[in-house]
Amino acid sequence: MPSYLLPLHLVFVGVWLGCVLTEALFERALLGQGRAFELVLVALHKKVDLLIEIPAFVGVLVTGALMLHAAPPSNLLHLKAGLGVLAIAANAYCVWLVFRRGDAAQAGDWERFERIDHAQHTWGAVVLVGILAALGIGLYLFSHG
Repeated sequence: MPSYLLPLHLVFVGVWLGCVLTEALFERALLGQGRAFELVLVALHKKVDLLIEIPAFVGVLVTGALMLHAAPPSNLLHLKAGLGVLAIAANAYCVWLVFRRGDAAQAGDWERFERIDHAQHTWGAVVLVGILAALGIGLYLFSHG
């Protein structure tokens, strides 16, 4: 395994986690502050997803897959990989929800906006828990391996 792969993987994980936490902060700051702020929120969230979040979680997926064959197999490693894949899949679904929520906001369909927003935040929690759990297991495996 190339020596740069683990540091690169951790950089992608850090960018991804930082992005998820930053998005949670601007969601908290702008959501419920009025429709004009929510229109800004959906535009901002779409840009961050396209420019930062998607490349970060794709980078995590690619570097993780490249390292997987070199790691000694264990139940914990499989759990870590499964949690990572769950977080990536949940985040891909969240991105889709972000775009649907943006469409609802642009159409002035605030009832649909609210429904999608609720789903987006629910799945966003799955993303965060998945990232943190996979990261925690990875740190444990690294320190004990």
